[in-house]
Amino acid sequence: MLALFFIGALISCKKNEINNSKDFEKYLEDEMKSQNVPALSALIFKGESILFEGHYGQANIESDIALESTHHFLMASVSKTITATALLQLYEDGLFGLDDPINDYLSFTVNGPGETTPITFKMLLTHTSGIADGPALDGQYYYGSDSPVALAYFLENYLVPGGEFYSATENYHDIEPGTDVEYSNVGNALIGVLVEQISGINFNAYCKANIFIPMGMTHTTWRLDEAIGTVVMPYNYSGGEYEAIGHYTFTDYPNGGLHSTTNDMFKFLSAIAQNGSYGGVELLKSTTVEAMTTLQIPDLDDETGLHFFIMNRDNELWGHDGGEQGVATIMGYNKSTKVGAIILCNQGEANLDKVLEEAYLLGLKL
Repeated sequence: MLALFFIGALISCKKNEINNSKDFEKYLEDEMKSQNVPALSALIFKGESILFEGHYGQANIESDIALESTHHFLMASVSKTITATALLQLYEDGLFGLDDPINDYLSFTVNGPGETTPITFKMLLTHTSGIADGPALDGQYYYGSDSPVALAYFLENYLVPGGEFYSATENYHDIEPGTDVEYSNVGNALIGVLVEQISGINFNAYCKANIFIPMGMTHTTWRLDEAIGTVVMPYNYSGGEYEAIGHYTFTDYPNGGLHSTTNDMFKFLSAIAQNGSYGGVELLKSTTVEAMTTLQIPDLDDETGLHFFIMNRDNELWGHDGGEQGVATIMGYNKSTKVGAIILCNQGEANLDKVLEEAYLLGLKL
């Protein structure tokens, strides 16, 4: 009986192995069912070649809209890679150094309570600034419209004593900058302000001119009112029912408010995978990309680059993931094989780590 069981187990494993696109589509169907995901978009690439692309389920259940390749997903924290890229383009222009204090470039002063160690650009890019995500963020969600609050106004009033949203105990961690890792959405939003104040251009306009348009990312936007076509509805799943959350944005949008598609994010991630260039357009220099995907604070953390992280150690995948109300996203690639994947879905409790791994492993076979 033991021998028969062993043979049966081997057959079962073989049946579940993903060897081709058809197997992967069945796997995605099973994952969507088991994780209660209404819609999922997946793309696998190598270099500039798309190896697999699929769009499944419903972008909007109530309106019975089937998901299409041009439908926008909220990207959640995957957005941070775009924000970091905008800042690092200015770094490449020689406008600041990564170890420079950010206060030398801001119109307001940012210091943790009682701290004298200056916060640097590198600290913001490695989540070691000590800036915390306080409860004031909860009041900055806007449903059905873009936030009416200016980014710089919010950040100044959040980070500077006496500000409308300031709290010494809630808005900063009790750590010296550069000595510990504390993931910071607000720290990333502050990068957006730095882009504005160093370039003299609105952050949204800067990204359009220097990232989206050059890369041909025609279905990518920071603002709801600029979205072209269908925006995928985010959902909660509870008690066997889907609940539409509604489309929303937040004031600190550079840390997670991007709307995009797998096709557009492929162009961006392909450029990163190819040392900074896609379609003959240089997004970043190769030395900058190398810095983004090199461990920057090994004494504090063994997964952190410059707003890129090691997402899967076994397969050496660098990238980022994201989770917001009604949305889960992930993307990653291998620096040597230049194979990568982007997975987007509209259910915030979904775990896409294994899906990314299976997508990458299939990419090696295609």
